[in-house]
Amino acid sequence: MNVKYLKKNMIISNYKKLCEILEENIKTGGAKINQLNYWNDYFKYHKDGNKFIIDEIYIEPLEKIDERKKKSGGANNRKEFPNFLISKEDETKIGVYKIVLNNNIYIGSTIASFRKRFLEHNNEKYNNVPFTSNMLKEGAIFKILELCEGLTEIQIRTKENQYIKQYREDDSWNIINSRGAWDYAKKQKFKTIKIQVKEEDYENVLMFLQENNLV
Repeated sequence: MNVKYLKKNMIISNYKKLCEILEENIKTGGAKINQLNYWNDYFKYHKDGNKFIIDEIYIEPLEKIDERKKKSGGANNRKEFPNFLISKEDETKIGVYKIVLNNNIYIGSTIASFRKRFLEHNNEKYNNVPFTSNMLKEGAIFKILELCEGLTEIQIRTKENQYIKQYREDDSWNIINSRGAWDYAKKQKFKTIKIQVKEEDYENVLMFLQENNLV
């Protein structure tokens, strides 16, 4: 990699052009994410759409392991999926998560595990929201919003909707979710479905069914 042509505040139109300047190969998927993380050791940048804006060029490369990475619980050092920012301890837990790329954000939830849902988002074949696969390929990060161990699916979905509402009301974010946590329930609206609901979840279930015109 050659950083001698980079200058502070330099604006580079896109990833391909930056690769040309750095004399680097153009990559995709996980290889591209690893490449972007590698560049962070040599220069600091931020993005404006597709543009790369150079903030600082380091005289010496940063240490591979520093205090910032230690504070992250080691998640950034896991080579398999560098944008999966969840500790080994929490990756099998359930709850609400976010996928963030610049100011774009997607809110989701899982009753299986964060790791399983992340792998589904990464695999377009099994992903029911394909645009998140593209976000992750571009370097989006996957993080926990709230752990929900011991809660029912209804309760977790309720929390997911609360976060969707919270981010939608903040103009600094471009929220990717089309509507709420129960979007995909509408696919079943022409079928009769019997569900068993705990008494403490009844009001929440009724509210969601009414909001989605299912009752």
